Amino acid sequence: MKRALTITLIIAWGFATTASTGLPGSQGIASAAPTKAVAPPAHGHNHEGMTWPPQPRGITNVVVHSSVEQEKIDRAIEGARMDRLERKARTHPEANRALGNRSTRITVIDREDKTTGKKATQIVFFSRDNNATVEVEFDNEKIQAVRSIPAREYQPEITDEEIAEAAQLARTHFLNQGLARIADLKAYGILAYKPKGGGFFDTRVLYVSFQQHDDALPEFEALVDLTNQLILKTRQEQ
Repeated sequence: MKRALTITLIIAWGFATTASTGLPGSQGIASAAPTKAVAPPAHGHNHEGMTWPPQPRGITNVVVHSSVEQEKIDRAIEGARMDRLERKARTHPEANRALGNRSTRITVIDREDKTTGKKATQIVFFSRDNNATVEVEFDNEKIQAVRSIPAREYQPEITDEEIAEAAQLARTHFLNQGLARIADLKAYGILAYKPKGGGFFDTRVLYVSFQQHDDALPEFEALVDLTNQLILKTRQEQ
């Protein structure tokens, strides 16, 4: 599941200097068929009898590799598949107990055994009721195993929906403090860790920063506990 990400780097929990990097998703690349390709008008050399654009010897002409429309179709198919697997997990007694009533679907991972060629699928959740990462293993869409890992031991990467939820909680908190400036800033978030190499939190905690744009320094920062819907710590840059 590809998407545009904004990553904010934190040096321990003191709200240190941050940097952000945009990772754009794949884009369709327009490519003309070889019979229609022509040299740019400003290019003055004679290309009569030659392939244009130039290609390494022995290579065959390559046409379009991807398209935006096909990517939309692929995402819709994958989304429907994830919905189907999630429904099966929530109706499975063991998986449903592990997930509880409050859980977030994180991702689907497909694997293939190189020796046997057997394919398996894993869908990963984070359960807020149980504060655990839940991995549900499927074989041909039939549940084979359910594994729960305490949040303090491991947590999967956060989703866009979790970032939006944490940002709204933090934004509301700052607005209630009379800090109207927060309404004009963009929110960015990453999974938070305990300070000084303390590892994962026992609950689902996100670090959220608010800034004018990707390359700007944060003006407001917050640690948000999504499990308990609490603001653990905030900071406003002066």
